[in-house]
Amino acid sequence: MNFDETELGKVEISDPVIRDLAVHSYMEFNGLSFTDQKAKKEAKAAVDIEVEELESGKKQIKINVSTKVKYGESIPEYARNLQKKLKEDVENLSGLEVSEVYVKVLDVVEVTETKPTEVTEPEEEDEEEGK
Repeated sequence: MNFDETELGKVEISDPVIRDLAVHSYMEFNGLSFTDQKAKKEAKAAVDIEVEELESGKKQIKINVSTKVKYGESIPEYARNLQKKLKEDVENLSGLEVSEVYVKVLDVVEVTETKPTEVTEPEEEDEEEGK
């Protein structure tokens, strides 16, 4: 993807880099850990981009996201907020125009909150030993 050439030269951003920006934004929006390889793989599968060249020579980005929504969350609100975040992040970081963010909700998932096992007991024992 080319920018206008300046007196310093030309800057080019490849399509995979634009996609990676969108994937990173998607992961950030959903609170996914960047160190979790499974989450990263799922995010990469969920996000795709299309590059469209206009008659003017400018290029526009279309972002397609296939995602899951947590049960109880407003789907329209989730989708609008996701669209806004992806559009803003990709445009701000790349300087390119995002013409469309298409969100397809594939599933509603039940989120079960797992409470961490109580670790307070061993910590208390350690504190007593230190006295």
